[in-house]
Amino acid sequence: MDTASGRFGRRRRAREGVPRRVWIVAVLIAAGFGAWGLTGRYLAIQRTRIADAKAWAITGPACPLITEAEFLEGSRKPIRKFDYEEVAFLRREGHVDCAPIYADGGRSTRFHAVCQFTDPESLLVRTSKGDWAFRPGPGQPATVFTADGQARCVMAARITRAEMEAKR
Repeated sequence: MDTASGRFGRRRRAREGVPRRVWIVAVLIAAGFGAWGLTGRYLAIQRTRIADAKAWAITGPACPLITEAEFLEGSRKPIRKFDYEEVAFLRREGHVDCAPIYADGGRSTRFHAVCQFTDPESLLVRTSKGDWAFRPGPGQPATVFTADGQARCVMAARITRAEMEAKR
């Protein structure tokens, strides 16, 4: 027993290995650089989400609401269906472009589907909270927002048919 320290075993000299204080400082510096890197990455993602929210904040007059029966009877054109972010979208015509847009202008961790349509004629949107049917009309672009499980439609979009066909 080492009588000077009251410990059992061999007494460790300060010159053996790396001193404990150096290890503590090294670990703190490594943790600081890791946190700095993660914070930088998080801020870059946040900036992208905010930019996306601004780009997809489309305004316009509200799309006229119709019943599901009116949607189904409205045209001889076939119904085209797709699912995006747990939301079902049905349309008669045109192209579509969707994105997950984060709430609170891109600052939240919650997001919802936003879809732009070039000229859907009529739309039916099914979310976990219900069904909504809209009739923007032939040749009219539309954008659908599904925040909080509720569909909202405006008669405006930033995409065009020519732009979407060029992407094919």
